[in-house]
Amino acid sequence: MKKFLSAFLAVLMILTAVFVMVSCNDPVDPDPGKDPGTGSTPNTPNTPNTPGDDDDNKTDSNERIPLDYLPTDGYNNAKFHILEWSCNGVDEVGVSWIPWEEGDVEADDGDRLGQAVYDRNAWVEETFGVEITKEYVSIDGAPSYQTRIRNDATTSGNEFQLFTMRTVEILWMIEEDLFADMNNYMEYIHFDEPWWVEDSVDSFKLGSHQYVASSEMLLRDKGATAALFFNQDLHGDFVDDLPNFFDLASDGVWTIEEMIAACEIVAHSDDDNDLMDSTSDVWGCFGQDDPLYFLFNGFGYKFAHVDKYGYIDYDFADEETAEGQGSVKVMQEIFEDVMYAPWYMNSYLNKGDILADNQDLFVDGQSLFKSGMVKDATNSLKYMTQKYGILPHPKYTVDQEEYSSLVWVHHDSIVGIPSHAANKSMCAVILEALSWESYYSVYPVFYDTILLSRAAKDTESKEMLEIIFDTRSYDPGQYWDSNSGFHGEKGLLRLSASGSSDIAHVWGELKESVDKNITQVNNWISGMED
Repeated sequence: MKKFLSAFLAVLMILTAVFVMVSCNDPVDPDPGKDPGTGSTPNTPNTPNTPGDDDDNKTDSNERIPLDYLPTDGYNNAKFHILEWSCNGVDEVGVSWIPWEEGDVEADDGDRLGQAVYDRNAWVEETFGVEITKEYVSIDGAPSYQTRIRNDATTSGNEFQLFTMRTVEILWMIEEDLFADMNNYMEYIHFDEPWWVEDSVDSFKLGSHQYVASSEMLLRDKGATAALFFNQDLHGDFVDDLPNFFDLASDGVWTIEEMIAACEIVAHSDDDNDLMDSTSDVWGCFGQDDPLYFLFNGFGYKFAHVDKYGYIDYDFADEETAEGQGSVKVMQEIFEDVMYAPWYMNSYLNKGDILADNQDLFVDGQSLFKSGMVKDATNSLKYMTQKYGILPHPKYTVDQEEYSSLVWVHHDSIVGIPSHAANKSMCAVILEALSWESYYSVYPVFYDTILLSRAAKDTESKEMLEIIFDTRSYDPGQYWDSNSGFHGEKGLLRLSASGSSDIAHVWGELKESVDKNITQVNNWISGMED
């Protein structure tokens, strides 16, 4: 994973936007690999400084990596319509599922992040001669996201020039040939540059093809990254008994053993019945069933990986691995030591329905930890009155080389070009331009305004966020086998609501189905390679 944060925290503030006027020719969709024009290359925009920055914090635009490989003949104000997923009929930016606008904003609404997106789009529109618009469509609405895509593909509607979708949805889209292979446009899309998320490029490769990936144009993938929050006020009440979590994480020795020990110290019944059965009790950790995967990945484990030839190998097994314990045994430990521990409040299971609807015990100050995602900082946690800190999920042991922060497949975004788009080379050019400019202007504002100013109130949490984003991780087993063992109705994730920790038995029942699904994907890859 490229260490992009440290190098560009100083790039938060740059000069006022200068839009470049370009000549416009009629767009023509060339064959893959052909240059759509021979015009000038894009000038580097200067983006505004943020309030309060002095001249020492300004970064000259010449320090940017040049974008001179993209042609700017112009596309005669061609439409560039982005289809964005939403969930449960929610199409409003600022709610839990869609915390931030990443495609387009209609006008300056005074929000600093929205202004950065607006300025980015204005520069791309002016420089490349396109008109950027976006549309949110629910994955479970009517008509659904899937229906809109399929209809556009079968009718050659050419309505969309870019898709964003959550990774749990991509298997059917790729199998139905709804994505263009971005490797056909490598003269425009440079996956080795820092505005593309390296682990996503590697994890979404299929054979010699690259249909989707994550770039810095996106914001929801960052919000969907696993993070562990802790109540600093509650920590202070037990300061003589608890270590400094920030110091442990910074020193690389923040482990599950340390987290469990802290939970056991802090958790206690508030009504002297020695039972954790009330919202007035103080809990060790609050979360849903998702932390099962956040911890598993945090321990350095994945359900599958993509090999050097682009095929899927699933790694979930009883056998010992290079990391040590077999992954089945490790997951069983997570169930027994965390998910079913008396100090863990699983809001999905809700231990006797003691929670009110949407109640968050961490926000209420009744839990030491909350296992969740970065986007919680600007959703539920914005209502928290007590001070909280941010940590990566713990390592399995101190010998683990680095932390690992899972990008959660149900809430994130990845990007792809529609296979039926009339001018796919234009799509590639604009996608690269949006990603490049976002890396320099939108992402720093996201990091600074959304995370630092509104969420993390201390220097230590800022350093922890660097660790979290530096160690973003994708698990191919969670999206290439989205229908059975890992996410199905009887899958391992849903086991957390059963009270059972017999992971080996459950996996024995699921293994054949998982193997069949992964084999089917690999056979499909093999057919593409022939």
